[in-house]
Amino acid sequence: MFRNWVNDPEVTRFLTWQPHGSIDLTRKISLSDISKYEDDSCYQWAIELKSLGEPIGGINVVYIDKTCNCFEVAYRIGKAWWHQGFASEALSSVIRFLFENVGANRIAARYDTSNPNSGAVMRKCGMSYEGTLRQSGYNNQGVYDAACYAILADDYFNRKDNQTNKTRENIVTIRRATELMFQNMWIAMQTVDWNTEICGAPAWRYIYHTLHSADKYFINPMNYTEPPFQIRNLDWPDTPSDVILSRETLFAYYEQVRQKILDFLDGLTEEQLIDCPNGKLSKLGLICSQFRHMYAHIGILNGVTIARTNQYPRVLNESRKRPEGLYDTDVRE
Repeated sequence: MFRNWVNDPEVTRFLTWQPHGSIDLTRKISLSDISKYEDDSCYQWAIELKSLGEPIGGINVVYIDKTCNCFEVAYRIGKAWWHQGFASEALSSVIRFLFENVGANRIAARYDTSNPNSGAVMRKCGMSYEGTLRQSGYNNQGVYDAACYAILADDYFNRKDNQTNKTRENIVTIRRATELMFQNMWIAMQTVDWNTEICGAPAWRYIYHTLHSADKYFINPMNYTEPPFQIRNLDWPDTPSDVILSRETLFAYYEQVRQKILDFLDGLTEEQLIDCPNGKLSKLGLICSQFRHMYAHIGILNGVTIARTNQYPRVLNESRKRPEGLYDTDVRE
């Protein structure tokens, strides 16, 4: 926590407290915050990256008006994790919790207009701009204009109901296409000679390269654990290696990656498609990129098979009718 954000003046630039000068101060404040958890009206969370196992930011309720059941939230995140979708993911989770578990009627947030990126987080989470209160706040930059955003329970639940069918339609389409892609990858793996040389490397290296890329980049490359058999550059076919992965290992890895991705898609929502876990591409962008990548390598593997055997590995399409066999039996002139 200390090294990830609370000691960084860039992170605290628009906050009301100064960067922590020592880890002892961070420990003291953290213990004080923890002691407040006994109060049911205390809502404070650390934002933790699973792969790191450390807090990279925080989000909490800073004000509650019990007469109208209104909550105001604030958040902050370490500079190393800016523009990667973590703040919006955290805010969306808190909004969902406050509406669905606490029974909030209104959730508000505000930001210094000199920090527009914070407003982008609010908009991404479905909050609406309600106006700017000029010279109404004070932070480490001095007096500032506060842009105010909010979302009502009616808006939240109506949008959720309206998006349910739409969300599932889009996600179901992506899932169906993904499952089809993995079936075509399986056919390519079954039909290619794994020891055939492709640009100086055996075909199995291209199979592993394709599966490893899907494993790492389809979901979130910033939160990823390498498979136990991965060594440096084994996933790059143009890098020589004495390691040989067996068919059994790679088919087991194929099934592991396939199931991991399908499980991820089963829990995905329309809103999450626009999150940017790697800071550049949205989740939808990552998915589309892996479609391009896997089908490019399916084409390479199938091209090698065609050149060697004059047989055409099947490439399944969206047709409900699934032909039998690994090869296209149409006559080729």
